[in-house]
Amino acid sequence: MAPYLFSVAFLVTLFWMVEHLFGNKQERPWWRPQVWTDVFSGVANALLSNPLNLVIISILGFLVLVPTGIIPLAELQAGKYRGFGPIGQLPRWPQFALAFLLGDFLLYWIHRWFHGKRLWRFHAVHHSSEQLDWLSGVRAHPVNDVVANALLVFPFILLGFDPVAAAVAGPALGVFALLGHADVDWDWGPFRHVIASPVYHRWHHSKDPAAIDKNFASFLPLWDILFGTHYMPKGRKPQDFGIHEPVEHTVLGLLKHPFKPTSVGFGETSTRPPDPDKSTSPGS
Repeated sequence: MAPYLFSVAFLVTLFWMVEHLFGNKQERPWWRPQVWTDVFSGVANALLSNPLNLVIISILGFLVLVPTGIIPLAELQAGKYRGFGPIGQLPRWPQFALAFLLGDFLLYWIHRWFHGKRLWRFHAVHHSSEQLDWLSGVRAHPVNDVVANALLVFPFILLGFDPVAAAVAGPALGVFALLGHADVDWDWGPFRHVIASPVYHRWHHSKDPAAIDKNFASFLPLWDILFGTHYMPKGRKPQDFGIHEPVEHTVLGLLKHPFKPTSVGFGETSTRPPDPDKSTSPGS
């Protein structure tokens, strides 16, 4: 518990400094509407999603990989399991780098999948934040968290990664994802198409029709460039965040949102309705 609380305190301090000293909150109070919704949403996911992920991963290991001999039970029990196969034989730092890049690639496709018609109703909870900052990055439905984490972790296990290397790569990607939501106008200048910036990901959350279903990458815009989902206009900043469907901005309301009749499925397989209250012109 102590390491977890230390990590939370570190992230809160770090991103407060980023947004209030270098970002768009220099003259704003730390408080904003829906801040407690995001805080309690993050806590609820930590209490619900993490244990469920552990259960799912354990089931995979003990019902599939241990009986087949891929993962030796004796090594697990002794705490000596360090992966298997060619990847498991690599030192941990190369494994971490490989896991980070593979995780970024997997997250691109997992993210696109959640923008499809079937799963959007769960991912819409994450997109429902109307005042985007780093804290809104933790707003997510537990189903979104559990499914996405399982799809991310399973390939690491099946490919034989050292659990330590994989466990470090996941949080590293997570911290970078939080930075992508931060309320700063950083776009990395000449590297704007090389590494995903806060401006890059904030376009992903914009209701601007040109930005819908764009910029799925967490770290490398390369995936968006290769697969036709890249959007980074010059001279404009993302704005008008949120979703086009009604949403109740409470923890309970967000948990119930995917199961409401007003929760619609749209994304790659259907068209999002226009926002009648906002201009879609380039100058908007």
